[in-house]
Amino acid sequence: MQRSTLLKWFLTGATAAVAIGWLAARIHASGYAPVGLVSLGVGVLLGAVLLRLAAMLRIAGTRNVLLSAGFIAILAVLSEHAWLYHDFRGQWRESRTKSAAVAMFRAESPPTPREYFEHEWRPVLWLADAGLIVAATVGVVWKWRRPRQ
Repeated sequence: MQRSTLLKWFLTGATAAVAIGWLAARIHASGYAPVGLVSLGVGVLLGAVLLRLAAMLRIAGTRNVLLSAGFIAILAVLSEHAWLYHDFRGQWRESRTKSAAVAMFRAESPPTPREYFEHEWRPVLWLADAGLIVAATVGVVWKWRRPRQ
């Protein structure tokens, strides 16, 4: 297998991970995100996309695909939280614009990413979310990529 083919698969998969992370952020922001189900759905969707890309590019072998799928799934998790922060910043500015009382008591600029994530950090939920996404992605890829007997 050529490295350029694997690199193309990885970069395309990374782009899909960012898009799927955006979709996950939209679902979480909507308020209708059952705990665990969205994470599993994100992982299964990402795994299916990665499998389809591997089939289209005719990538053989499992080890590199599984390792790359794990890294791509972690990128999806990071992307999801980055999109949530982006949404938070928009809500922050919108609430300052709409309400003089909010504008009077709230800082002009939203918290930095570090301040935001320190405030929002919920280790059990975030680690469970990440674990489910990574496990589902790698599990789907492993299930359909392993040699048949």
